[in-house]
Amino acid sequence: MSISSFLATKENLALVEKKSWKLSRPVIMEKGLGYYAEHPDEVTQIIENLRRIGLPDSDAAVREALEEIVAHYYEKLFALVKRYEAVWICKNRVTLAPGCLEPFEEAKRDGKAVFVAQSHFGATYLLGSVLMVNGYNMNMVGKFPDPVGAMLERSSKEITERYGIGAVNIINLARPDCDAPMEMLRALIQKQIISNVFDENNEFCRPVTFFGKQIFGGSGMDLILKNFRDDRVVLVTPFLRRTSDETFIYEVERHYFSSGDIIDSFYKSLENKVRNHPAQWYFIREFHESFIDKRTKK
Repeated sequence: MSISSFLATKENLALVEKKSWKLSRPVIMEKGLGYYAEHPDEVTQIIENLRRIGLPDSDAAVREALEEIVAHYYEKLFALVKRYEAVWICKNRVTLAPGCLEPFEEAKRDGKAVFVAQSHFGATYLLGSVLMVNGYNMNMVGKFPDPVGAMLERSSKEITERYGIGAVNIINLARPDCDAPMEMLRALIQKQIISNVFDENNEFCRPVTFFGKQIFGGSGMDLILKNFRDDRVVLVTPFLRRTSDETFIYEVERHYFSSGDIIDSFYKSLENKVRNHPAQWYFIREFHESFIDKRTKK
């Protein structure tokens, strides 16, 4: 059992749905930290992953990393069952960093698509909602097996219809009939916003450098984007960073095809963010898998 499945129970979903963020978050945090207390082997793996790339591994640093991992899974539960409060938080508890929406406005003005290169950092389950409450429609690629997939699709549709915010089309890799590459190309050609992760290791990944180490990354996003240029697609990496237990800042970094390897550029952006805020990189719990070459051998 992983911490994700441990926390994603009917009981916990009902708790989060019934109670406010302020009341439900401490309960889930306590349960999640209790899970790690009962699974020291997983904590050991996290410590080893921190050491792999020279991130702080003191008792305090590890404790903070565990807290931020649990916070991520609380936000996942929250995004699945909340409607009004989710919209309210994205409108009132998220600070927009100066200029963070300019790439999206440029794309709208100049008739370009936006590729949102997302990573396993910060409050990712609220990232899309921040764009939505600011009036943007988007497509989001992800693997969401049911019941999570169905809940997320239903929740997103309901908040769009009820509160008049932007819409999201979820391209769910868990669906047997999902053709993600074609859906992504369609969105880019039609000058839409599309989001996908670049730091997940799969058979389409290639060697990249991260904190001076060779890992496998990119998730094949360079294969999707290879036929586009700056005059057609705006490239960004967004980060929704926690600034307290209930506040966030939305930060966006711009990237350009003309500057060279875009995957390297994405990873450099993530490396800088992790270096400054290591605890919010929740992928640390499975980072060891990034060293595995999963490419299909011929």
